[in-house]
Amino acid sequence: MDVRSRSDEYTGTKIPNQKRERKQPVGLGAILVVGTGLQRVRATSSESEPAPVLAEPLTCIDVMGRSMMERTVERFARAGVEVISVLVSVEMAHAVQPCSVEHENLSIQVVADVSAGVTQKLRDFSREGIEHAFVMSADLYTEADLLDLFYFHREAKQTATRTLDAEGSLSLWVIDCAKAQHADLEDLLAQSEGAAALYIVRDYVNRLEHPRDLRRLVSDALRGRCVMRPSGVEIRPGIWVDEGAEIHRRARVVAPAYIGRNAKLLEDTLITRCSNIEKGCYVDYGTVIEDSSILANTHVGIWLDVCHAVVNGNKLLSLGRNVTLEISDRSIMRTNGSAREEAGNNSLDFYEAQQVITDLEPQQQEPRTPKAWQFGANLIQG
Repeated sequence: MDVRSRSDEYTGTKIPNQKRERKQPVGLGAILVVGTGLQRVRATSSESEPAPVLAEPLTCIDVMGRSMMERTVERFARAGVEVISVLVSVEMAHAVQPCSVEHENLSIQVVADVSAGVTQKLRDFSREGIEHAFVMSADLYTEADLLDLFYFHREAKQTATRTLDAEGSLSLWVIDCAKAQHADLEDLLAQSEGAAALYIVRDYVNRLEHPRDLRRLVSDALRGRCVMRPSGVEIRPGIWVDEGAEIHRRARVVAPAYIGRNAKLLEDTLITRCSNIEKGCYVDYGTVIEDSSILANTHVGIWLDVCHAVVNGNKLLSLGRNVTLEISDRSIMRTNGSAREEAGNNSLDFYEAQQVITDLEPQQQEPRTPKAWQFGANLIQG
């Protein structure tokens, strides 16, 4: 197999060592697969089995405010893809949420057979004048240059072009829709590995096969090692706070960290070392969250030390020991309904992130008693 990169010789033609001329692609679509269906041709790893701490795929859960599925859809849209189709396997239909931002020509469809669904969608694309399509597993997060990949595929004149990185093959292809109409999808994708040219991705890649990959992605994003950024506003260097979050004046947030939408941190809590507290979470008095991900709508109880872990409701995955614990005591960990409801009537001791986002503009009404919290007083460390 001859593996060549962007400036190498392939199909008998020498490509000049310069960036290919870019024009707006005509007839370009994308198929994003959520769930099973592409496993036989995906790269495997020793940690590819999903951990029981999660009932849904990593691609469907919020990571720093938004799901990987939604972020991938936006990458396709920014690359000028005309039609984006998300195919969801039946067993994952419950986990997929609508995108927070509406996208024109985006469709989400639940299918019983993902392979047959992709094949049919390629045929539909061809009839609609879509000449080429990206086919991608939503389990993959990559910042590959999609337009460069498309032009590489078009110049190679192959039915399908597969991508790979230093660790092996990636579940991202570009396919000629017309040529693929009468081919079996799995055979087509498998044959792409032996094609004359494979596209080498040198940009950021995360296969999202294990919760450990989620923690690596969060750390890389908060430290600026990849393009992805958290939702919300960076109120201090390395500290991202989303809309509606409330942080007690005696709580500490040490950069880098992310506090999600409508999350609530109580008195004497400490959030540190690339931790992310997702939307609707409630962290109780005196608890320390270190190098951990607290997934959406999770209540973490009083005076706990959560370190090197992923927490989802009453389940905690210790990444250091690779052990999952299910907590039966609801006062320790549980899924909550609303962080605001959990907090009761303690609102006078909190500030809302929206006040910081609007630069703490003076209120028109009379100040409340006790005196309102002031920005410099909180122990948020950049």
